[in-house]
This record gives sequence, C-alpha cells and structure tokens, in this order.
Amino acid sequence: MVGSNLQALILDYGEVLSHPQRVEVVRRLAHGVGVSVDQFTAAYLQHRDAYHINLPASVYWSRVLDSLGVASPAGQSTIQWLTEGDADSWTAYRDEVWELARSFRDAGGVTAMLSNGVPEVMARVRSERELATYFDAVIVSCEVGVAKPDPTIYEIILSRLRVEPHKALFVDDRIENLEGAARLGLRVFRFFGDGAVNQLRTVLQASIDTDPSTKRVSQKPIR
Repeated sequence: MVGSNLQALILDYGEVLSHPQRVEVVRRLAHGVGVSVDQFTAAYLQHRDAYHINLPASVYWSRVLDSLGVASPAGQSTIQWLTEGDADSWTAYRDEVWELARSFRDAGGVTAMLSNGVPEVMARVRSERELATYFDAVIVSCEVGVAKPDPTIYEIILSRLRVEPHKALFVDDRIENLEGAARLGLRVFRFFGDGAVNQLRTVLQASIDTDPSTKRVSQKPIR
C-alpha cells in the first residue's frame, strides 16, 4: 500500500493506459496472411522484444512472416497494412486511467508514461492524444534503446522526473516489469483485473489524503 510522500505516478501504456490488444484486429491480421490466430500471435511475440528497442518495422514484419512460412512481399503494401493494423490493435484507450494521471498531476504530483513501445504505435498515440496534458515525461523503449525490465529505463524516468525511487509509484500489468522497478526501490502496483482502476484510484487518493505537503498544493480529489 502506498503511504505518504508519494510524488510521482509512472504508468505503463499497453494494458494500463490502453485496453488489451484488440482480438478482432489480431484475428483480421492473422487471416490476412493466411494463418491461425495462435500461429500469428506466437510469431508476433517471438520478435517483439527487438522491435521494442530499435528494429525497423519492415524488418520486424519480414521476420514475423518468415517465422510463419509466409513469403515476404516484394512491395511495402502488406508491411504497411500489418503496421497500421498493429497500431489499430493497441489504441483502444482506457480513459479512466488517463484521467487518474491528470488528477494526480492537478493534485501536485508529477506523472510519466513508461512504455515498451514501437515507433508506429507511439506515433498514432501522439497524433490522437495531447500527451503533455497528462504527463511530465514520456519514455518509450524504442526511443531510448532499452526496455523494461532493464534497470536503465527506470533510472532514465526517475532522472527525467527528478524524484527518488521510493517517492514514485510504478503501475504495470507485467510482473517482471514490476519486479525490475521494485529492485531499484520504486513502489509498484500491478494493474490486473476488472477492479484495477478503482483500486489504483483508492491508492492514489490515500496518498493525497495522508500527505500534508501534497494537501497544501491541492485539495482536489483523485477522480
């Protein structure tokens, strides 16, 4: 449980600020290249870590297709279609969590997005959301060349926010990412299940209510 003196809220993107990947889009992509959803998902994940860091989209999707035994296209139309579909699948926003970030910031805290992400998805997010309205810092793995749970990426975000680890709460759905953050001393919250939004709201409100320094900044509740 988060106690007093919480200064920073750091939020993962996928499955926290966004809903889980859209199954109907994944199904469309799989059928479009002539494979099952399970086959497509396995190949998609097999090469994703490299894509999260610095692998170009064209190389990533060529590797996915090669793993599936599907001939890579001579032109870019299939690659572009897959890339756009991938962005579609990850941009169903969980608006309640975005509003929690805004409320925490309005109450005097600092906020950040910390994502293992790829350029094309993040370009879509930036085109659809004014990130500066919600976050003091945005760190994406493909832009810094390192991904969670590598300790370097947590050090980058803490430096950017200028907060000590024990004064920051990191929210993610993946246990390995939370464990990586906890090893550096960050407080962690696993975002999981139907009640996650309300549980996080309760934790954040408690931190505001029990921290006199924060209450002096603002009396606004976390909504």
